[in-house]
Amino acid sequence: MESDARYAWVGGVVLGLALLMAGAIWWLQGNDGKEVTRYLVYFRNQSLEGLQINSDVRMQGIKVGKVVDYVILPSQAKTVRVLLEVDARTPILEGVEAVVTRNLVTGLAAVDLNNVWKGGTPLATIPKGEEYLVIEEGVPEMARFTKSIEGLGIASQEAMGRFNKLLSDENQRALSATLNNIAGLTGDARRDFVQIAPELTATLIAARHAATRLDRIGEELTPVVHETSHLVQHAGQRLDSLAGEVESTLKATRNTLTNLDAGIRDTQVQLRLSADLGLQELQSSAQSLRMAGDSLHTTSRDFTDPGRLLFGPNKGELGPGEEK
Repeated sequence: MESDARYAWVGGVVLGLALLMAGAIWWLQGNDGKEVTRYLVYFRNQSLEGLQINSDVRMQGIKVGKVVDYVILPSQAKTVRVLLEVDARTPILEGVEAVVTRNLVTGLAAVDLNNVWKGGTPLATIPKGEEYLVIEEGVPEMARFTKSIEGLGIASQEAMGRFNKLLSDENQRALSATLNNIAGLTGDARRDFVQIAPELTATLIAARHAATRLDRIGEELTPVVHETSHLVQHAGQRLDSLAGEVESTLKATRNTLTNLDAGIRDTQVQLRLSADLGLQELQSSAQSLRMAGDSLHTTSRDFTDPGRLLFGPNKGELGPGEEK
């Protein structure tokens, strides 16, 4: 019984140690229960010196994952495929770039992720033939700085070459000849200036006198200009007044013509009415005259035949209104 209890105790200790070792291995692997996403990076232009399994993957200086595996592609000796395991909560966006950075003291390397496009959409398309999402390789800041230094060195070298060419013996002789020519031209110009100095002085004096005369003429013309301006202003006012009067006269004339036209129209109507009435009276007078003529004719005929006037019409004579 005692040996069985001892065996059971040893077995429990061994089982506890196994569980403890499994937990330690699980803790060392960094698997703390968080959900992770795997990505591939193909490094072609950067050195991976110091990069190891479980090296840090960082974003904005914060550890967000680790390096799970890497392999040099057999068909491309200068390409290394690195498998990353990143916390699923990390925003990996379209256009993200991966660069290798290393500690200058320890020499250990890490992979930094940089979202180039701010506010982009999450990286979600797996390329054809790949098992995981692929992150593009970026350019480290040190490489950019080194490239800028190299460009600066090349530009400095070209500038020094051009400067040395400028200071060559041939250019120095040409520069000396140019300076001698300038000195000769300066001497000739000085001699010419000495010769024409009196004429130039006389010209300047004449120009000064002319300017003085022009000033005097301007002073004399100033009152005339003011008077002319006053006259022009007065004439303008008179023209404005005359224009107003002419406009008033034209308006009155227009009103008078309008009234005269209306009077003429009324007169025409009255004359037309008077003519109609006169015509009617003439027609009435003509009718009365005709009736009077008929009566006079009848009376004269009766007077020509007294018998008829005394005894009446003859027998057989038709009366008024009778027909044969």
